[in-house]
Amino acid sequence: MARTGTLFITGFVLAFCTAQYTKADALFDFETNPSGTPTPFTNTVNGLSATFGGSARVCDSQGFFQSLSGQILIQNFCGSSSDSGPLTISFSSPLTTISFDFAVAAPNGTLSLAAFLGGTPAGGSDFGTTVPPGLFNSEGVANFSGTFDSVELSSDFFLAVDNVDASTTPVPEPGVSLLVPAALAVFAVMRRRSWSLR
Repeated sequence: MARTGTLFITGFVLAFCTAQYTKADALFDFETNPSGTPTPFTNTVNGLSATFGGSARVCDSQGFFQSLSGQILIQNFCGSSSDSGPLTISFSSPLTTISFDFAVAAPNGTLSLAAFLGGTPAGGSDFGTTVPPGLFNSEGVANFSGTFDSVELSSDFFLAVDNVDASTTPVPEPGVSLLVPAALAVFAVMRRRSWSLR
């Protein structure tokens, strides 16, 4: 009986501990930013902050894109006509993955992503595009994995970005660090009792 109780308590505590890890997924879609908002600006979703930099503005996509809709971050579209150059996104915590929809103002454009961790290069990748039927800007999806806290996006053409999906490393809830020693103490007490009953 004591062995069954010990196994039950141990299983419950382990299940509870594993369930208490959180993974922050944050989707930055610019819908809360007023049209015309220039970079730099910071948005916070699910406790993760992203600072968007470079030269661009939040604008209504006006149906010019297939995968980018509503409010988007775009260069040379609304407001200033001098937006150009790389765009940057800096995060308040290191990420493990990022994905986003993008468009370039050309029939066949490429987006280059360079990732950094604390200012040190942490990898990168290039992403191609295709022109959706009936439209004239080429679009693509970028996906990158690693450990990084900022990215720089560049192209030979004007850029647009939407639906930035960022995932951070799973981290334990504060209570887990206290719960594990308590579980071990309960396990030790149960073992002692089972030995003393023999």
